[in-house]
Amino acid sequence: MGSFLERLDDVSALCGTVEKAIGPGAFDAYRFCDDFGEEHKRYEVFQIVHPRGLFVLKRFENPKRFEAEKTIYERFTADLPVPRTLGFFDGCIVSEFIPGSDLKEMTDKGVIAAATSVAEIMNAFPLGQDYDRSVCEKEIAYRETRLACLKSEPTLHEAYTLFLERVKEMPLTLANGDFVPINCIYNGERVYIIDWEYGGFMPYALDIGRFLAHSGERPVDTYRMTEQQKARFVDLLYEKLNEKPEKSVFDRDVKLAILDEWIMVLRFYLEDPNSLRDTSFHMYYEQANALAKELLVQ
Repeated sequence: MGSFLERLDDVSALCGTVEKAIGPGAFDAYRFCDDFGEEHKRYEVFQIVHPRGLFVLKRFENPKRFEAEKTIYERFTADLPVPRTLGFFDGCIVSEFIPGSDLKEMTDKGVIAAATSVAEIMNAFPLGQDYDRSVCEKEIAYRETRLACLKSEPTLHEAYTLFLERVKEMPLTLANGDFVPINCIYNGERVYIIDWEYGGFMPYALDIGRFLAHSGERPVDTYRMTEQQKARFVDLLYEKLNEKPEKSVFDRDVKLAILDEWIMVLRFYLEDPNSLRDTSFHMYYEQANALAKELLVQ
C-alpha cells in the first residue's frame, strides 16, 4: 500500500492552464496515484515539474466541486496549514507543491503535527459562530437516509438516532469533508491539509471522526494508527482549541462521529442482503455495536 507518481507522456491537455498559472516553459507532469492493496486509484491531480519549481495541478470534471474547493481556498489566510494557491483556471486549481509524505502510517510526531494543524484551522473558524448552514444541512439530510438500513439492528438504530439528534445541535467550523490521513502531507515539521472540494461549514466532530474511524493496527484497517495515538490526537487537539465544549461533550461528540463513519460503511452491506459478509464487514459491525452500547449507557 502506498502513493506513487505516474509520468504523463502527453502533457498537451495541461499546457494552457500551466502557462496561465505558472508561466511559459517546458514542463513534465506526473499523476498522483494510490495503491490500497487490490484497489488502485489514479487521481486527476498532477505534480508539475516546471523551470520555476514544483507545483500541483488539480483538474475537476464536476464544475460544482471546482467552485466548492475554490470558495474554500479563498477563505484561507496565508498562515494556515494548507497549500498556497497560484490561481483557478479552466476548471483547475494550481497550488504549491508540499514536499513530504501522507499519514497512512502514523507516527507520534505526525499525531502532534496533525492535531496542531486541525486546531489552527478550527481556531481560525471558531466554534459558536453563526456560519452558513447550507453545506451542513445537506450533510445532515444525507445522514438521515442511513437510518433506514438499521431497522433490523435495534442497538445501532438507537445509537445512530442519538447521533442524528446531536449533530443538528453541534457547533460548526470549517471542515475538510474528507479528512483522512492521505489528505495530510507532513513535511517533518507541519501537516498541510489538502483536497477541500467536499469542505464547508459542518459540525466540528465530523472531520475528527473520519480521521480516526478507519485507522487501526489490524491488517484490514485502511490506515495505521494505534489506540494510544488516537487518544493523543483527540486530547492534544482539545488542548489547543480556543473555543470548545466541555471535554466530556467533546469526547462524546467524537465517538458519535466515529459511529457515523462506521454506519456509512455498514450501509453498503445492510442494504444489500446478497453482499458478502467479509472480514471488513465483521470488523465494522463488531466495533460499531460495541461503541453503540457504550454510547447508550453514558
